[in-house]
Amino acid sequence: MKKKVVISMVMTITIFCCTACNPETGTMTCKMSSYPTDGITLRSTYTAEYKNNIVKTLETTEQVTAEDKDNLEVYKERIQELYQGYQGIDYYQNKTEIKGNTLTSTTKINYEKVDTDKLIEVDSDNGGIIRNGKVNIDDLREMYEQNGCNCKKEE
Repeated sequence: MKKKVVISMVMTITIFCCTACNPETGTMTCKMSSYPTDGITLRSTYTAEYKNNIVKTLETTEQVTAEDKDNLEVYKERIQELYQGYQGIDYYQNKTEIKGNTLTSTTKINYEKVDTDKLIEVDSDNGGIIRNGKVNIDDLREMYEQNGCNCKKEE
């Protein structure tokens, strides 16, 4: 009987240690789209990789589809102005391109390596989610959901 109790305790401790030692990693995807208004449809997808609730990487894809292609040039200029301050920051990349009737802006941020102080310098609103140089996945989720996104975590 004692032997069974000891084995049971060892198994319980082993299971607890193994699950406590394994970092929680996962992916959170947030999506938002608009109904066509004035011939323009907006779609956004945000994908964050995280470990122990800290965001490692974030990739955003924002698309504007327009019936009138001339409107896309105006949107492209505005997006480029918006991201201009981030140019030259290592581990922060933004690419904007027009294909057909769709403008796509893709941003990739490696939060494990990027200088988060520089991100806050460019836009003080970044300080709302960056704390001690890190971004918490739950804070990011809350921000996106407040802006109308539907978010889903996958572990």
